[in-house]
This record gives sequence, C-alpha cells and structure tokens, in this order.
Amino acid sequence: MNVTDSARPQYTNSDAARSAVEGIREQFERLDRNVAEVAQDENSDAFAPGSRDRALVEQQEIVQAVRANARSLEASNQALGTIIDIKV
Repeated sequence: MNVTDSARPQYTNSDAARSAVEGIREQFERLDRNVAEVAQDENSDAFAPGSRDRALVEQQEIVQAVRANARSLEASNQALGTIIDIKV
C-alpha cells in the first residue's frame, strides 16, 4: 500500500447503500412537504403566477432524484453480490 492509498477515505459498499437510502428518505420528505404545499394552494387563486407550477416542477425533480438513488442502491447491491460471489 502506498501513501496515496492510505490517504484516501475508505468508501465502502455499505456507505453507498446508506447514502442511497438516506437520499430516498430525504426525497420522500421533500415530496410530503411539496404535496402539502400543492394542497394548500388549491384553496388559493389557481391562476396566480407560480402558484402550483414550481411545486409541480419540483415533483419531477424529486422523482428523478429518487430514481437516481434507487439506481445507486441497486448498483451497490449488485457490487455486494459480486463481492460475495468472489469470496465464496
């Protein structure tokens, strides 16, 4: 092991999975707040500029973020499966 290898932080498969799960959880919390905001706006002027537009666009961002985190979790699980296959 050289000096540069020991200086690198060790990012393990469980860190990747934990990060992906945390990202999904954060996006679901964002979605809950977003849905509440859209529901609240239903009682206001629906034609006001940006009343629901921003929230609806944000929902699409949330969906994309959840998909990205799910793909990360899937890749982490596949990597773990490969490690298990190699060690067995």
